[in-house]
Amino acid sequence: MKSLLLSLGAGLVAGLPSKPQDAPRAVEELPTLGLANITKIDMAGSVGIQGRRLAGPFMGVDFPDPGLIWGDGSWKAYGTSSNGKKIPVATSSDTWSWTLTGNDALPNPGSWVDPNDQGIWAPDVQKNDNGVYVMYYTAHQNGGTHCIGAATSNTALGPFTPQSAPLICDAAGGGVIDASGYDDGVNRWILWKVDGNNLGGATTCQGGTPSGAYKSTPIKIQRMARDALTLLDSAKTILDNEGASNNGVVEAPALYKIADGNFVLFYSAHCYSSDDYDVEYAFSSTIDGSYTNRGILIRTVDNRGVYGPGGLDIDPNGKSVVFHGRLNPNQGNAARELYSAELTISGRSISF
Repeated sequence: MKSLLLSLGAGLVAGLPSKPQDAPRAVEELPTLGLANITKIDMAGSVGIQGRRLAGPFMGVDFPDPGLIWGDGSWKAYGTSSNGKKIPVATSSDTWSWTLTGNDALPNPGSWVDPNDQGIWAPDVQKNDNGVYVMYYTAHQNGGTHCIGAATSNTALGPFTPQSAPLICDAAGGGVIDASGYDDGVNRWILWKVDGNNLGGATTCQGGTPSGAYKSTPIKIQRMARDALTLLDSAKTILDNEGASNNGVVEAPALYKIADGNFVLFYSAHCYSSDDYDVEYAFSSTIDGSYTNRGILIRTVDNRGVYGPGGLDIDPNGKSVVFHGRLNPNQGNAARELYSAELTISGRSISF
């Protein structure tokens, strides 16, 4: 999550190509977010960062849907199942250069997971008040749809021990994916996507033939106990897709409170395998309110060589972000590599 510049005003975003389906820009009273100096992470370590600009050559390491945390003396990034691991882990001292470890953070995803579908998606890790690391992850429930599981470990590298049952399921909604945690200093929260795309509808982001109306894919939030494992109250919807303008998809939520007291929700839109996949943002004055004033943070930019960027995560201190992107256009099944940026928030200016 390092080497991009997010600043107040439209200057940085102006360099991105415009398209009719762009999400509406944020209103003038709120920060406008943009990216520059994007840095691809070289897992092999043979090539250093070059002037905080796009680094290369690309090493072809797949590391989708990264989650970021500082733990046990270094940065840790966790990815969707890849590199022969259910949850691969990379480490860094500064978020500029990363080393892919041999660790599998979740070798056993739990007895509730379908034994014939052990692919684990979009891990997110936080540390609870007792010093225990808690991982949220997406897995296919045996005999059901995708659910969100929780696992714990005394070390950031794991291995994490899964809970005996999933934390959140929603078969009627199409399943649930892409959980992330947030601590506002008083309450802990969990966010996720209800996977309405799994039910079909008009979106092309599905296995079947598009038909009918776009299905709801709400981003939900729910308060949690300080152990980060116990759900409290009831879930609320804070954002949904906008139909044709984002192909009926919003997913991969990540939350942060900015200096002016507003909350900013980062999320991805469009099909993950499409070059239209991007990272967007929206604002709310309350953590579990409706998020509006949507804008685009980063999308495919030909002269930077990042295609279909998405799955952004932000560290709890609001300084570093990570996301994935592909190296070439129109290659939806290609490796999604790790990119990093440093986020600076000063007053009404947000930059990385």
